[in-house]
Amino acid sequence: MADMRVALLVPPLYVKRVKSALEERKYFDRKAGITSYKDVATAKEAQRTAERARMIISTNILQSQLGPRDIDQEPNTEQEVPDLLMELGLQELLGEIHGLSLPSLNTNTSTYVPPSPFLKALREGLKYLPKSLLDSLELTTPMLLSSFPGAYSVYNPMLLLPSHALSSPPWTKLLSSIGWDSPSLSSIWKAIAGAVGATHVALNAGIPPRSKTTEGTTSDGDTKENILRSPINLTPLYGYFGPQPSPTRLSHPTQADFDAALWVSTCQNGIHQVWAPLYTMFSRGNIREKTRLLNLPSVRTSVSDGRGKGKWTPPIGCRDHEFIQGCTAVDLYAGIGYFSFSYKKAGCTKVLCWELNPWSVEGLRRGAELNGWSTQVFTKVPKDWSEWHSSVQDVDFLVFQQSNESAICPISCLGGSFNTEPLIPRIRHVNCGLLPSSNKSWWAAIRAVDSTAGGWIHVHENVAAKDVDTRKDEVVSELQDLLNVWEQEKGSCGSLLKRVSCDHVERVKTFAPGVLHIVFDIWVNGTATAECAL
Repeated sequence: MADMRVALLVPPLYVKRVKSALEERKYFDRKAGITSYKDVATAKEAQRTAERARMIISTNILQSQLGPRDIDQEPNTEQEVPDLLMELGLQELLGEIHGLSLPSLNTNTSTYVPPSPFLKALREGLKYLPKSLLDSLELTTPMLLSSFPGAYSVYNPMLLLPSHALSSPPWTKLLSSIGWDSPSLSSIWKAIAGAVGATHVALNAGIPPRSKTTEGTTSDGDTKENILRSPINLTPLYGYFGPQPSPTRLSHPTQADFDAALWVSTCQNGIHQVWAPLYTMFSRGNIREKTRLLNLPSVRTSVSDGRGKGKWTPPIGCRDHEFIQGCTAVDLYAGIGYFSFSYKKAGCTKVLCWELNPWSVEGLRRGAELNGWSTQVFTKVPKDWSEWHSSVQDVDFLVFQQSNESAICPISCLGGSFNTEPLIPRIRHVNCGLLPSSNKSWWAAIRAVDSTAGGWIHVHENVAAKDVDTRKDEVVSELQDLLNVWEQEKGSCGSLLKRVSCDHVERVKTFAPGVLHIVFDIWVNGTATAECAL
């Protein structure tokens, strides 16, 4: 019987990406090319994918070249698709792309080597499951292997599996029979952890904006806002992650709690970040915004209002304090330093951070130390600001484990407003990084921006894709109103009207279907920039 070649059933949205990946590996069958699925589908196959249109992308890989199978198993393209997608770097499309077998056209073929040590280790680990158990459940090793996603993340020393990793019918059937704590499963987790150089394994779960834990339920039956942004339902599978979270341990941890917890790390853009996965969250999807921030402190051009790209050449009578004296960034929702660290690496002299979660503060401190930066943490609001002023050290990060509602007093004190010497350069960037909206911090942000040189407020919002322009105008209007009130409170004469405008709209990522994570770069005039604009 003639050997069959492998083809991929791909949604139109991903056709270009899959074709490019195949071409890079020399697996794309140019003779067969790309065809419409309905042109060649059998009735059975058409029924299987009738829910949405697909295209067939042909490869020059033969079924006989696919990875190892049980000796009595017939070649099965669909079961080997995860390995192929892993090699192509398309593991996040598992579930979107299916395999298909087509008659060989006698084209030249490339030798296909199963690429993933992870899936090989999983295959080996599955051998620890008793055959009698699998037979009783009508399961096979190939069934479990093919329904396990190849996507994963490694945060040293933890291997993190996606939330759907064990949700397929074969795995749910297995888990309902032997339970999560089965020694056989421990052998599997140990095998895949070792394959990627990890010592711990956990199953990820989304971090909902509202928690339904007992302590998170209000008297009227509603759910309480998860203001500490603590992980919900992260499931440790292998290794000791530390003592289980409790209300007291979450809000008032001891040094012993910190020492007993598992701390993991990752490196993005050369910046190390550290967190305890049982207690704090990490979002790798914000890498786009972190990368963009590396250029923000030098957003300048030789124009009259001092904004744009490149170094600013200030007009006569205007001084750019950011380049003469350095600058300060303020992060009103700092977390473990998601964005704060990018401001520092970009060149900001000082970074002021506000964060309520003590576990995030400890992660920020550890991460800063790993990057070679110094920190000082404040947990209480002082009664005497002049006395507090004298206790402030010359460090890279001043971290306030407090609500950002109290941010203005320390900012004013550090800036010399309480008859004290300024301890920080002018504040030119304020980050408001809370989703779905950071509007509760805008009052503090508008007051934090340097009143002379002006600066930017970087406003994070979840916005419906169709409403981005409308929301941009609303944000500008709301911040303009707050600026007007602030100017009146300061007793400004009104001869120079400071303006708020939107310099840039950054679409960071898709947060949900039809909803985008947006950052609005809002420019706030200072006295000097308002004068230069006249």
